[in-house]
Amino acid sequence: MILIASIFVFCIAAIFRLLDNSASLLIGHGISVSPFYLSREEIKMQMGNITDTKLLQRLRITLLFQKLHKLFLYLAILTFISGIVYEVMNPTLILLF
Repeated sequence: MILIASIFVFCIAAIFRLLDNSASLLIGHGISVSPFYLSREEIKMQMGNITDTKLLQRLRITLLFQKLHKLFLYLAILTFISGIVYEVMNPTLILLF
């Protein structure tokens, strides 16, 4: 059951990754960026040059999505590892088959 929970947590991490559209936001406002996945440092550097408050707010939300993506990705890895350890100690999933 814990292994299935890790897949669910990974799906949540993928959703937050898909919500992160920082490159699209910057390109839509005429700011050229080369990678599609921008690092936090790159977004913060671009935020220093922007005066549009709506765009700044959307970029802050993008930074939040990046943090949540990493958090849920780490949680997915931890639950997967704990699920494997649990299945070694108490093999209920293997006994179902």
